[in-house]
Amino acid sequence: HSPSDTELTKALKDGEDAMPKKSEIQTKEPIGCSYCHRIERIEHGKKRNINIISKKAKLYYAAHNGKSEDRVIKFHEESTLGGLGKKSAGSPFHTIDYSNKNFSNGKICIGCHEFKKNSKGFSVCSMDLEYSNREEKNCITCHMPQVSGPISTLTDEKSHAYHGFAGLHVRPEMMEEHIKLSAKTEDGKLTIFLKNEANHTLFTHPLRLAQLRVTVKRDGKKIPLKPVGFYTILGKEKKPAMPWAADSILRENQIKAYENKTVTFDFKIEDGDTVEAVFGFYIVNPKAAEKLGIDDANITRFKKMKRVLFSF
Repeated sequence: HSPSDTELTKALKDGEDAMPKKSEIQTKEPIGCSYCHRIERIEHGKKRNINIISKKAKLYYAAHNGKSEDRVIKFHEESTLGGLGKKSAGSPFHTIDYSNKNFSNGKICIGCHEFKKNSKGFSVCSMDLEYSNREEKNCITCHMPQVSGPISTLTDEKSHAYHGFAGLHVRPEMMEEHIKLSAKTEDGKLTIFLKNEANHTLFTHPLRLAQLRVTVKRDGKKIPLKPVGFYTILGKEKKPAMPWAADSILRENQIKAYENKTVTFDFKIEDGDTVEAVFGFYIVNPKAAEKLGIDDANITRFKKMKRVLFSF
């Protein structure tokens, strides 16, 4: 998570022990603009992928309004209004190369985010990406959607890619459109249908815990039903283990790419009932958080991602 710390990354590559630098850069911006926008290509490795950084001075790769284009732009001025005015194009700080298709098809992200194996060679997390329609739906279109306004004061373009990286830590509400909830009753029993429309496993990190929480509202009272969890439990010697020590999966109830989940509750629904279905998550499973001594409320509290009401 600190690729800008080149001493750290070199030591890890050489198999040496190392700790991140205690500097302002590593604290506030361990992954900066210049790192991601200089990734020339991705090499697939055995334990993780590797980002190959361009050695060309002051050359940054990008996509133009989410699309790759066969052009390279250096800073210059262009005439406007039939020669009556001028405007600048490009950046005065670096050249922009729009031809790297990894910046439009989302593959630029898989250098860090496709999979990770621990020291035992066991894959502790994997995106299990479905690569269909990569230009239309990929990491960038979902996690960096086009938002209104120019990317900087040097351009008057109408939109740019959101760089807050929507996800569990930042603006999870932007992800709710990829989760569909519906409900029905049969013989009085309530069934909730959950669909993951993302092209990857919904929660890939093994310490995540997602939950479907259902509450029935009847005659002014709220009746909470037992939450249903979606999780991965890693193990070692058939006992639960942390990711760095694990060598197997003990139990798993994850929501895979495009997967439908059906949850039926042993509870009789009556006419006039209102059902509230909330889908959310813990960044770290509460049991693991307690074991690790994590008490940060932002990590340990349940976060809502989607809420739907159904009337019967």
